[in-house]
Amino acid sequence: MYRFLHRLLTLVILIGLPAMAATAQEKPRSSRTAAAKAVSEQKPEQKPPTPATEAMLYWIREDGKFGYIDNTGKVVIPVQYENTFGFREGLAGVRINGKHGYIDPTGKLVIPAVFDMTYAFREGLAWVKQDGKYGYIDKTGKIVIPLQFDDAEDFSEGLAAVKVGNLYGYIDRTGKLVIPPQFSHTHRFMGGVAQVVVDKRTAYIDRTGRVLWVQKDSPKDGSREGHEGGKPHKH
Repeated sequence: MYRFLHRLLTLVILIGLPAMAATAQEKPRSSRTAAAKAVSEQKPEQKPPTPATEAMLYWIREDGKFGYIDNTGKVVIPVQYENTFGFREGLAGVRINGKHGYIDPTGKLVIPAVFDMTYAFREGLAWVKQDGKYGYIDKTGKIVIPLQFDDAEDFSEGLAAVKVGNLYGYIDRTGKLVIPPQFSHTHRFMGGVAQVVVDKRTAYIDRTGRVLWVQKDSPKDGSREGHEGGKPHKH
């Protein structure tokens, strides 16, 4: 009986050891290993496509007429306009038969050429001139600030210089005069500050019209200091 039990125990040990070894090799991987495997088996992350950069167009002139080429030199808008001042915010002003309107990058006239004078869009608005008065239109061509000023400049940081009588002040996007007309010359706001000329002296103001600095030495008559002096862009 003793011998039988001894043999049976020996047999169990011999059979059990390989099974235990095999079971040890089949132990679940550590959580770190499993996580690494899961990551490795994932499909590469699908990144959203990068939006195509808006193609740049460059004006050209031949025989007194203007058109546009792309960055390969291909003519994409034929030479046909009397004047143009380049694309900004997706539209370019052009002159046709003495009147001004706007084209899109395909050359389609999206705002009819009905204005006496215009300029490029800035902050979604562009000044226009009709019958001697200035106002502002949006990109649909709708007049959003009535034609009532004696001169007008581009919007910058939400404000634009306008002329009432002989002096300039600043309006907001609703057309409200937020800085009363009091300057002989103005420039657009940059960093919350604008250069102006008052009593023939160069000064700097903030968005409320508060004077930050004013020239103290004797000004010269007709002085137009500053890199933007005058209105060279009107045509």
